[in-house]
Amino acid sequence: MLTASIGHMSYRCKKRNSMETLKDYVKRYALDELLSVDLVESLRLVRRNPGELIIRAGDPVTDLLFFVEGKSKVFRTMDNGQNLLASFFRPFDVLGEVELFARDSYALNVEAITETICLGLPVGAIRKAADRNCRLFMYLCGRLGEKLAERNIAEAINLRYPVENRLASYLLASLDADGWIPGTDDLGELADFLGASYRQLARVVRRFREEGILDGRRGRIRVLDARKLEPLAHDLYG
Repeated sequence: MLTASIGHMSYRCKKRNSMETLKDYVKRYALDELLSVDLVESLRLVRRNPGELIIRAGDPVTDLLFFVEGKSKVFRTMDNGQNLLASFFRPFDVLGEVELFARDSYALNVEAITETICLGLPVGAIRKAADRNCRLFMYLCGRLGEKLAERNIAEAINLRYPVENRLASYLLASLDADGWIPGTDDLGELADFLGASYRQLARVVRRFREEGILDGRRGRIRVLDARKLEPLAHDLYG
């Protein structure tokens, strides 16, 4: 079940170990070269389990998040209640930069696919230290441009590519180390994500099972042969 919001983050690691891990991530991604000293000191560790929300659309904007570990998917909830896939996140990336100065609430949902780790940076601290963080804002501007291009591609995918291509790319982007696809026990919800009808998706899933690409049992989806998906995926969702 989707749970949690940025405003009520739970930090599930021991304080002693979290500080060590935080420093490791800062060093790995050279965040001390991107952020002023006071902003580095304001970073905090945020963990999410598979299926939990990292960001919930409509919640107040409280943090800029640096995505440093795991996989997540971004989706929009439409007025009719359906969810439409927008993109995927993998390290290193940033979440919440769109809303940093332009919005009071988050625009999209970001859900953890695997266990994820982010470094949260309070927006109040960023605004207070804006004059000392030109490198950060240059990076955010560049990433915003990239995301705009990626969003246009994602919209084109839902309009132009057949369901089998969209599904193949989604499966490759979402599978865990054992081939399981989290959150796929409801094909109707997955069909919404991919902009397809339930009947279209069920037909493709059945064919993939018959061809030995997916586990033949009903319920959660497991990829048995990812190599057969690669020619179909065309790296549509990265």
